Amino acid sequence: MKKINTTFAFELIVFSLFSLQCFSSAVIRGVSYKENNYWYRYQHFYPEDIRFQKNNFPKEEFLEINGHRIHIDRYLAQNQYSDCKIILIHGAGGNGRVLGNLAIGLRDLNCEIIAPDLPGYGHTVPNPNKQTFYEDWVISISKLINLERKENKRIILFGLSVGGMLAYHSAAYNGNVNGLIATTLLDPRERDVRDSISRNLFLSRVGIPINHSLTFITSKFTFPIKWFTNMELITNDPAFSQVFENDPYAGGSVVSLGFLSSYMYYQPKIEPESFQICPVLLLHPSLDPWTPVSLSEIFFKKLKTEKRFLLLEGAGHVPYEEPGKSQLFQEIQNFVNR
Repeated sequence: MKKINTTFAFELIVFSLFSLQCFSSAVIRGVSYKENNYWYRYQHFYPEDIRFQKNNFPKEEFLEINGHRIHIDRYLAQNQYSDCKIILIHGAGGNGRVLGNLAIGLRDLNCEIIAPDLPGYGHTVPNPNKQTFYEDWVISISKLINLERKENKRIILFGLSVGGMLAYHSAAYNGNVNGLIATTLLDPRERDVRDSISRNLFLSRVGIPINHSLTFITSKFTFPIKWFTNMELITNDPAFSQVFENDPYAGGSVVSLGFLSSYMYYQPKIEPESFQICPVLLLHPSLDPWTPVSLSEIFFKKLKTEKRFLLLEGAGHVPYEEPGKSQLFQEIQNFVNR
């Protein structure tokens, strides 16, 4: 077995070095989305009522968090006396601007909404002095919560895809949020979850465990994220999914094997059986071929806090189809009002 592992490690190193040359990213980070027009390609796939218009663009800014220069899209509340703030959290195939269409759909809530780009995605500039691991995402969201917390203003986390569990991990780490909304709650420590989100069973059951045991060798090697997962299932429209896959600021980005391992084996600060920090709302798309609802239910059923679950009818992994889209916005409105 040691001989097999050594051979695999050697081949992985050689292949990775080649890949670093072939897939080195020419992405320019740290600038405005006004200078990157790729995200416009998403717009015609979304219903007209949640598209960007001249009067609903966010304010862009950067915050220094944990050594990262985090890009923020900020959607101001319509009423200056708003008592709520929603932090939109993207997953492994998105960025803050990609979630902007959901922020537009939530504008009637009269909540301030912020959508950060997590390190490795969008226009955030990662800390140049250290490698980024999954825990850096958790800590960055927690510090963002602290920076954004204002007196008499509730903070609600809303995570999509992998961002759903990241919202949970961040809430558990921070310990002071008022609500948690997720479209999926996928705990990659579960074998069935790893099987679903991985590109194939060999990667899930052989490649990922071997990589975890060899991270001292493989940690810094990077590959396109779409090599590891079924990015083509991010929507139920192949043309729309291809836009995600080819976006160098989202689904077309690269991920290190160290980050991948740290995500797959991350231990939350509070396990679900002991989580009492805030109410949880799970709004799982009913036609999600990438992450079946049964996988989210594994984790959701363990939660002992106040919770509610609803299937979004007719919606895929990115829930923009009707009637699921309207259900999502209505449920979030009810949740925030409660």
